[in-house]
Amino acid sequence: MAAEKFAEYLQKEIPYHLAHVLVQDMRAGRRISQCFLVRQKTQRATRSGDPYLEIVLADRSGTVPARAWAAATQKYASEFAEGDFVYVEGRSETYRNALQVIVESIRQLETYEREAGKVSGFDPALLVPASERDIDEMWEQLQGLIATLDPPALRQLVEKVFSTHEQAFKEFPAAVQYHHAYLGGLLEHSLEVAEGGFRFAEGKAGIDRSLVVAGSLLHDIGKIEELENPISPRYSADGQLAGHLLLGRDMVRDAGKGIDWPNERLPDLLEHIIISHHGELEFGAAIVPKTAEAIIVYYFDNLSAKLNMIRMHIAKDSEPGEFTDWHKLLERKFFKGTQQLSD
Repeated sequence: MAAEKFAEYLQKEIPYHLAHVLVQDMRAGRRISQCFLVRQKTQRATRSGDPYLEIVLADRSGTVPARAWAAATQKYASEFAEGDFVYVEGRSETYRNALQVIVESIRQLETYEREAGKVSGFDPALLVPASERDIDEMWEQLQGLIATLDPPALRQLVEKVFSTHEQAFKEFPAAVQYHHAYLGGLLEHSLEVAEGGFRFAEGKAGIDRSLVVAGSLLHDIGKIEELENPISPRYSADGQLAGHLLLGRDMVRDAGKGIDWPNERLPDLLEHIIISHHGELEFGAAIVPKTAEAIIVYYFDNLSAKLNMIRMHIAKDSEPGEFTDWHKLLERKFFKGTQQLSD
C-alpha cells in the first residue's frame, strides 16, 4: 500500500478501536488494541513452571516481540497460530532497552470478529510487508532480460523455469529476515542482481554476459522450495535438510532435461553459479566461485542484500541525530543523510 493510499485510509473510518499504529512508530507505555500478523509463536515456561508465550508480531513496517504470561497463555494459546492475522489487546513497554508488547488477549481475527463484530475496513496490506516496486513492472523487466539470453537453449531453460514458477516467484520474499524479507522481495532482489551483472558484464572481454544474467535470475530460485507461506515465511522440511542452493540446482537441472545444448558445459557452469553464489564455504556456499561469471553474481548478490539491509535499517531507525542505532549483523551505525551534503 502506497503512503498516499495509507494516508487516505486513515482519514476514513478508523479500522480498529484505535487507529493502527505501525510497529516502527510504537512507543512504550501505550495501550495496544489492533491487528497484527503472527510471525512466530513459541510456548515456554518460567523457572517456577508457569507457561508463557513468546510471540513475534508484525505489520508492514517491521516486527515487535511480545509476551503472553500465564493467565493469557492458558486462555489464548490455542486461539491462534503462526501466520494468522490476530487482534491483540495489551500494552507496550520497554524491556532491556527494547520495546515489547505484553499481551492481555490475542485471538485469530476471524474468531475475534465472530465475537466482537467486524473490524471495519481491515486491510491485510497494513500487516504484510511488500515490495515498494510494482510487481508487474518488475516482471516485464525480468522478461526483457531473459530475451537477451543467448544461445537459445539457455533462454529456453530460463523461460521454462519462470513459466513454471511465475506466481511463487512474484510472491515470495528473498529471506525470512535480514534482506528483501517481504512479498515480492525475491523478484526484486533477483532483478537487482541481474541488472547489475548485465551492466557490468556488457562489453567485457572473456565474460559471458548471458551466463551472468541467467545465473543472477536463477541464483535464488530454490527459495520457493526452501520456504513456505510467503505471507509468514518459515523454512520447509526440504529447506532445512538441503537449503536453497541445492534445491535451486536441482530445479534448474530438471528444467534442462531434454534441451539440446550447443555446449554441454554450459548447464554445468550455470549450476556452478547457483551452488557457489554465497561466495565462501562458511557462508553456506557448496563450493567457492571458480568462474568470472560466478564471482560477478556473488558480488552483486551480496551488494543487493547489504544495500537493502542498510536501507531498511535507516527507514526504521528512530534515533536522533545523523547516525542510526547499531546494526547487529553489519556491526556498525549508518549515516542517515540528514544533512545537505552540498552545504
